[in-house]
Amino acid sequence: MMGRQFIVYMLAGVLMFGSFAALGQKKGKDKKQSKVELTEQKRLEFDYAFHEGEKALVLGEYEKAISWFATCLKLDKTSAVVRYELANIYISQENFNSALELARGAVALQPKNMWYQVQLAGIYKAKGMIEQACGVYEKLASQFPKRDDFYHIQAELYASVEKFEEALEVYQKLEKKLGVHEQISINKHALYLRLGKRKNAYAELNKLVKKFPFKIENYGLLADMYLQDGEDDKALAQYQKIVEIAPENGLVHFYLAEYYRKDKQEEMALNSLKKAFASDMVNPDKKIQYLMGVIMVDSENKLSDENLKSLLDLLLKVHPEHIHVNALYADYLRRQKDSAGARKLLRKVLQQDKSNYVVWEELMFINNELLDFDSMLDDSAEAIKYFPTQPMLYIFNGVAAAQKKDYETAVKSLTTGFNYVGENIAMRIQFLTYLGDAQYELGHTEKAFKAYDEVLLFDPDNVIVLNNYSYYLSVLDLKLEKAKEMSFKCVEIEKENSTYLDTHAWVLFKLGSFSDAKRAMEKALQFGGRESAVIVEHYGDILFRLGEKEAAMTEWQNAKKIGEGSKQLSEKIKTGVIPE
Repeated sequence: MMGRQFIVYMLAGVLMFGSFAALGQKKGKDKKQSKVELTEQKRLEFDYAFHEGEKALVLGEYEKAISWFATCLKLDKTSAVVRYELANIYISQENFNSALELARGAVALQPKNMWYQVQLAGIYKAKGMIEQACGVYEKLASQFPKRDDFYHIQAELYASVEKFEEALEVYQKLEKKLGVHEQISINKHALYLRLGKRKNAYAELNKLVKKFPFKIENYGLLADMYLQDGEDDKALAQYQKIVEIAPENGLVHFYLAEYYRKDKQEEMALNSLKKAFASDMVNPDKKIQYLMGVIMVDSENKLSDENLKSLLDLLLKVHPEHIHVNALYADYLRRQKDSAGARKLLRKVLQQDKSNYVVWEELMFINNELLDFDSMLDDSAEAIKYFPTQPMLYIFNGVAAAQKKDYETAVKSLTTGFNYVGENIAMRIQFLTYLGDAQYELGHTEKAFKAYDEVLLFDPDNVIVLNNYSYYLSVLDLKLEKAKEMSFKCVEIEKENSTYLDTHAWVLFKLGSFSDAKRAMEKALQFGGRESAVIVEHYGDILFRLGEKEAAMTEWQNAKKIGEGSKQLSEKIKTGVIPE
């Protein structure tokens, strides 16, 4: 039973639960009471009530437990264990006043019971009565000399309210009992620093170095203090001692690297870092933390790309299968524009752990960047198995399918993913745009234009949709005035975009406004349109309608030289006219 009771107390000391009604307690100081001798009948009633209270407690029926334990106290007002159980219930309800009266009563009845005293101290702590809590732990340390943890708890409580001198006194007592002890000296060292007694803080560390000459962490603490006090040579001496004691320990080379870095000895710092990174005794996460915190963030001490790569190469060589190492190197390669190399490492990460969505998404962006739509289609399909409600994966999958001209799959994937968009307007626009394009390619023009209309309701200045929508209307000779309005708006927003100017010119062409179309198309040519076979061909068509047939033929021939134009381009060149 004691094990369970201790757990209840510990939880109550850390967690705070809801509040219930309190059982009234008599105020004032507990008086030691004589043990009540119960008749056999009363004893049976007591045992039954206590058992029912314990059962209710296990079931979380606290009000019922309180009632049963109250019955126990009526039968035997000298029961310490009943007070203890009731106090635990009130601790869980944050009713510390009632809990305190009960706990005091339990301790008064059984002053040598350790668990009752621990409970009382916990209540004092919860109420901010630190002196009283420390008093209880002092008694506990005296009563249970084998329990050194009571000293530590008492000292920590004093330190928590900045009574550092009192905390030191407790550690002095414990040290007198145990002799020089590493944790005690470390804690004393920290307290001396809080008090500004650096001489004493040095003394504690030197005491540890003398007692534990092969414990390199203590030399490191000494070195840190020397650095803080501007005694760099003494700090360096401590680091060199660490190297003498444990030359294979890569951690010391981090200390040396930091020392040399602050001293602006870049080459020495780099050499020490290389030794640290080449050590398999240093946790790879420590190395990653150093890279992230010092090299990649600290602009004043940033390494060159060459030196950074040399450290990353060492990191990958020593820890080739470590997920975070591969992910970090992939991030570095992305920064260096080596997307293919980064993708290789990200795939390695995913071979070990497929549960990291960020890695999957980064892989998709790289596939898209490399225009590798086969991989993008396959990778996004696999990622969807693990993250079926992530809408971005459906965008990647739908776009990849569309690029492969598998518009049925694109529509299916985009339609499914759209269900997971929620209230994200920007993503809704993305889905509807891609859906509109795919539906148009399938010949579902009504569905395509409905999607475009919905995009423009959310974003009336969306130039991509304004351009595509107006162009498709012009191709179908539908709603040309609406197409003119949209294409004009598009070129007003982006006046030097050759594609948008071409669309606007083509809408004007379809409306029969050939002179206006020519002016718009000449602007398109001015801003890069000469590199597009489609734009140059369109320009030839406009010139033809204006009667400039020789100039039109020249432009059609130019379009043929550039690349693939329309299916009718060759016939135009052969016949000299636009096929009807």
